[in-house]
Amino acid sequence: MKQFSELAIKILAAYFILGNLGNASPLLFVPEFWESKELVPTVPFIAMLAAPIVIGIFLWILAPNIAQKIISSYEGETAISEHGLIIAGTFLIGVYWALRSIGIVIGEISTNGSIDYGNIAVFLISLVLILGGKFITSFYRWLRTAGSGV
Repeated sequence: MKQFSELAIKILAAYFILGNLGNASPLLFVPEFWESKELVPTVPFIAMLAAPIVIGIFLWILAPNIAQKIISSYEGETAISEHGLIIAGTFLIGVYWALRSIGIVIGEISTNGSIDYGNIAVFLISLVLILGGKFITSFYRWLRTAGSGV
């Protein structure tokens, strides 16, 4: 379980770094951003860009230590079943994508007055992830054992 926790922490760190760079990179290619004579907007932008990157680097480096502090193994500890882990994971991924996509859809409607059908589709898929844990688990088991005769 410690290896899984370490992997989850590293995924979170990569998300902080790459998500932040992905959100800021379009602005870096706009000429008006670099031709600005004022340094005031540039400094907060660089600080806003650097903070999650630094946090992500620290999380990546310290992931083994954090995982060891979080997960303490006892002899009498019950193991988490594969079924429960898949249901919990799909639920959490669904909640994340639902919150993210509904925020984008509401933002698009309130600012542009247009409907972002792609994010509406993501929201519907996230509802399937939230509500369909048993189906996804049975589908995963079918994929895992396909062709093995088990």
